[in-house]
Amino acid sequence: MPVTTAPALGSHPPAYEKLLARLAHSGWFCDGTVVCRTLRRKVAGQWVNKGPYYFWTAKRDGKTVCHALSRNQYHAAKQAIAAKRQVRDILEKLQTMTLETILKKVPGVTRRK
Repeated sequence: MPVTTAPALGSHPPAYEKLLARLAHSGWFCDGTVVCRTLRRKVAGQWVNKGPYYFWTAKRDGKTVCHALSRNQYHAAKQAIAAKRQVRDILEKLQTMTLETILKKVPGVTRRK
């Protein structure tokens, strides 16, 4: 079977270019979840709040990995996770726009009805 090249879809529409620009300036990103939690412990018969403690958790090679974080690491990881979510949303929009463009501009199969 001969290899064919994909037909040109033309230039990107302005909305697509804006999304690409946002994607290019996304900065650092990572997956996982960060939590800040305090613990209530009984010390000398009195309940005392301990912490806060900061953790990052994610799946790596099918296993859950957890790291204790400092406060600054927690805030940096929280920003990186938010950036990753924005990147994922932008990619979904780009994929939707690409498919719509392909369906409009590239000849498809003829419909029977």
